[in-house]
Amino acid sequence: MADTQANSHSSEFAATALIEAFQAGQDAAIDRVHQHLPQVKYGARDLAAAFPLTLRDAQTVIAREQGAQSWGELRLREKLSELRFGDELEQFKQLVYAQDGEALDQLLTAHPRLRQTLDDPHFWFGSTALIIAKERTDVVDLLLKHGADIKATSQWWAGDFHLLEGASAQAARQLIDRGAEITAHSAAEQGWLDWLDAAYERDQSIINQRGGDGKTPLHYARDPQVMDWLLERGADLEARDLDHASTPLQWMLGEQNVDAARQLAKRGAIVDIFAAVILGEMDLVTNALNAYPDAIRARVNQSGYDLAPPADGSHQYVYTFNAAGLSPHQAALEFGRADIFACLLERSSPDLKLLAHCAAADAGSARRIVAAQPDIVAQLTDGGRRQLIHSAWTNKVDSVSVMAALGFDLHIVDDDKMTPLHAAAFHGFSDVIRVLLDADEDPPLAWLNGYGGTPLTTCLYGRQHSWRDDGDFPASIKLLVEAGSELRAEWLPTGDDEIDACLRAALEPDS
Repeated sequence: MADTQANSHSSEFAATALIEAFQAGQDAAIDRVHQHLPQVKYGARDLAAAFPLTLRDAQTVIAREQGAQSWGELRLREKLSELRFGDELEQFKQLVYAQDGEALDQLLTAHPRLRQTLDDPHFWFGSTALIIAKERTDVVDLLLKHGADIKATSQWWAGDFHLLEGASAQAARQLIDRGAEITAHSAAEQGWLDWLDAAYERDQSIINQRGGDGKTPLHYARDPQVMDWLLERGADLEARDLDHASTPLQWMLGEQNVDAARQLAKRGAIVDIFAAVILGEMDLVTNALNAYPDAIRARVNQSGYDLAPPADGSHQYVYTFNAAGLSPHQAALEFGRADIFACLLERSSPDLKLLAHCAAADAGSARRIVAAQPDIVAQLTDGGRRQLIHSAWTNKVDSVSVMAALGFDLHIVDDDKMTPLHAAAFHGFSDVIRVLLDADEDPPLAWLNGYGGTPLTTCLYGRQHSWRDDGDFPASIKLLVEAGSELRAEWLPTGDDEIDACLRAALEPDS
């Protein structure tokens, strides 16, 4: 344990030293902050140099430099290197995710050393086991029995989550009975105005206090009464959380709570072009375009439109649309807003019209634009050409077919070096894969994405980790194998008999 304490002290000293060097204006320190601090890395260096760096921010920089997402993750890594739990730690994590209380009880009884790590940030967003299990009273009780701390928070760079944040009303009551602490964020979420009144008398700073992900209480408020209570006391309608750079209104849309978003809009919240499309009101679309004419060129989670900017954890609209890089035209198509799509089209330049027609799989209209301007595809911006990746990622087979026929770059890559073929392979979209392979004389079968994966290995990984349910992984893998992807015997078995048979047949063609 002495080594762990020494490592922790060393890391803390490094964070303090970084703050001192940064405040002294040392170029190397400014460069480190600009490169690794999520709040500033998407902006200009001079803005990063003026950032009010805190100890927590400096710790995030140190953690990111060492390959960890957060200070809590870095500290946990140091702790685990000293304690050296065996396979039982991975079993513990999997059982927590599975909410298997009986098996968890048996494991913690058989391996009491695991109790030393019950409150550590092993789970999503630096969460504790209790935070993952909070909706299951039986699992909560057995974790408490084995020594879990009901007051322990997550350890996340953008802001720690308390146990009650995101809990259902029933679970919240049960957790409070067991000693969970109420926060301004959970009170705003649950609509507990009496608690908020009392807390505000003690500490007025709770109004814009940062919670999990760096969200304010207004990010959690769903009840118009709570919204008004917060706004009357100075809540910031346009406050952006730290992880997703999203406002309360955008968070509500990300959670598909359109009614709450409308209430915030009525109270003066800025309605960006994507929010206007989702809400489906033409006057909001017109207002958004008049206020920000370049919004017609906006792309979710990409630079160029400050109202839906890139963010470390991806802008909240990425979760709304299940993809990054979406244009307002594509958003209108996703939500079936034909009138808004027509309005956007009318206000678009030829390149945007081309992309819109491709998104709508309107091959005739797209071909007419290309016939009038033969070089238009080659002259598209990277953001425009990446629409092919987005279409492959979201299983838009007809759109992919149109773009492939028009000569779009089939090897275009995104920030993770994913080609359209990688994107389709991750979700097992065999129809998209077939279109891409048929259109490409030299498909990027050996290209390694930012995670070191070929399309085939990306497909094998996606079979376990994709959240979509409309893919066909055996068919996708068969197509990639038949196209000439490199195979390795050590990949077997995969856990899928059909996939294993395909791989073995390719590895032993004469058997």
